[in-house]
Amino acid sequence: MGDSQIIEQLEEQVGRKLKHVEKVVWFLKSYQTNQFGQVTHLSIPKLQLKGQWPKAIFQLQHLEYINIQENQLVSIPEKIAQLKHLKCLDIRINQISELPDSIHDLPVLEKLYLGDNQFTIIPSILSSCPGLMSIDFTNNMISEGCEHLLKSETICNIYLKNNKLNTFPFELIEEQQLAELNLQENVIQNIPDKNPGIDKFWH
Repeated sequence: MGDSQIIEQLEEQVGRKLKHVEKVVWFLKSYQTNQFGQVTHLSIPKLQLKGQWPKAIFQLQHLEYINIQENQLVSIPEKIAQLKHLKCLDIRINQISELPDSIHDLPVLEKLYLGDNQFTIIPSILSSCPGLMSIDFTNNMISEGCEHLLKSETICNIYLKNNKLNTFPFELIEEQQLAELNLQENVIQNIPDKNPGIDKFWH
């Protein structure tokens, strides 16, 4: 089955037509293809999916980017691992509180946007995601588990703005490990006076 037929199935499952565009933008219900007609980008925000992932998504074997914001999703299916080319998953503004174990089976996943969900603990599985570089937990309720991000060999951009953190394991940060670290709007009590790995974020 070709991707065009899978898109037709997806349109039936979400109850509306999706626009074929040259470049996907976050607010438009649309998809983008490569020169071979394979769907690489899919944007389906605000479709009132009510917690249900359309099954056709997991047949799009060349997907690199998914925007599935604001759909009342409560979980990420284990079969997300079928999308071996996925580089970016944007699942902000849902009701997710944990990640599937299969998230580390996405070999080229680089960006994971989980802002405005219901996480209270950072999942340990993130430390073993092989290509993950950027992780966004903005506007959650996280109070622990930050060490898992710093144990990763690849994560260099961490966004934890507006959570419930009162401590952070600064001592685990190695020099040149992080490109970005956002801890704004937390009440962190243990910011060290000097640490080569974090000084640039406060000066």
